[in-house]
Amino acid sequence: MGLDLFKLRVLVAVVDHNGYSAAAGHLGLSQGTVSFHVHGLERHLGVQLLRYERRTVGLTAAGEQVYRWAQRMLRDEQHMVRSLRGGQRGRATLGASIAFEQAFFFDKIVAPYRRAHADVLLSVRFGHSVRLAEAVADHRVDLAYVIGWQVPAGLHYEPLHAARFTLFVARDHPLAREETVTVAQVAGAGLIAAPLDDVERVHYEKVLDDLDLGPTDVTLEIDGIQARVLAAAAGLGVLGVFHPAYAGPVPPGGLAPLNLDRPLPSVEVGLVSRRADAPAGGAKALADWIRTTTAGTG
Repeated sequence: MGLDLFKLRVLVAVVDHNGYSAAAGHLGLSQGTVSFHVHGLERHLGVQLLRYERRTVGLTAAGEQVYRWAQRMLRDEQHMVRSLRGGQRGRATLGASIAFEQAFFFDKIVAPYRRAHADVLLSVRFGHSVRLAEAVADHRVDLAYVIGWQVPAGLHYEPLHAARFTLFVARDHPLAREETVTVAQVAGAGLIAAPLDDVERVHYEKVLDDLDLGPTDVTLEIDGIQARVLAAAAGLGVLGVFHPAYAGPVPPGGLAPLNLDRPLPSVEVGLVSRRADAPAGGAKALADWIRTTTAGTG
């Protein structure tokens, strides 16, 4: 007997609502029925999924894995029903580097794709490149459009273009009035960066090292590119972002670009997909559109 989708839904409800009683209220079931379905799932799989710790529900290691799979299966069920009812021919899930959480990405990539493929349900998730590549391996996204820092084994990585590390400040920032700025001036003003995990920090520090900057020159860490743009616009420091050529000359959020007294480093950006599961349908069309848009921007 295969997995019971309803039992998986019950498990997700127990975890999301932190308990059998709250899950029962959410699902319109008795607490005993909720407990029956969770224990039935555990018996079917032969592993313990949940444990109570300090009056809260926790997942075992096996439970974590089943919970993630259950979430994806329930999402797929919703997408299938929505597609059948709404006449959609497919869906595409894209993981995009947080560097692309900017207007140019929506103007040049998302909007034209949506106009050409209005019948495709598009889901875009921004995040750190390494984690998004892992999400492709875990089947949580179809494609990842990311900086090619570290790609898990078994995945296909297709290099597309370069993105230059570019520095921006608020238009009324003292450095904005300088024709050329030095690394010492940038360090003095302080860099605004993302709170990077250990894996990505190694690569980011290499970019800073190429500019004779270091982690100590980062004076403000903020999660989310738009929040960092707002911080830079408030005059809180220098924002460093990876800026592809196809983005054009318009700076993010009305900021002013800095002309550094030395060449700026670049990183390679590409598409990550699963080797044994080539993108099809809406995901294939999205990959083709990203290739076309970024072609020749080296």
